[in-house]
Amino acid sequence: MAADGDPGGPLVVLCQGHRCAALRRLADGGTGATEVPATVAGSPGGVLVTTGCLGPCALGALAGVAHRAGGGGRTSPAVWLWAVEGAERGAQLRRWLARGGPSGDPRREVPDELRGAVAGFGPAPELRPA
Repeated sequence: MAADGDPGGPLVVLCQGHRCAALRRLADGGTGATEVPATVAGSPGGVLVTTGCLGPCALGALAGVAHRAGGGGRTSPAVWLWAVEGAERGAQLRRWLARGGPSGDPRREVPDELRGAVAGFGPAPELRPA
């Protein structure tokens, strides 16, 4: 844990572009738009970042998952998951986040149940104070 008491935790980036947001709203009887954010909020040190359209709309709703070190420290590379609006894949993502998500490099820590959802890996998301 960092000196400031920040334990670090999962950093989740959700695309809120028109198509991704609509897919999440339609999933799970309309609750798909709130379940991942609620899971992140309930995870120790979890941070949710929403963004406008990320571009690859054909992949369905996108989510990036990385590990954020405590105290505003380093963020690991992100794993990008596709079609997380579906009930099964959304539940798999929520289970991983409820267990704390990645603790280091998600390239080596993606749960087997989410391996089919990997769209790719990317650099660490940058967090900047507003």
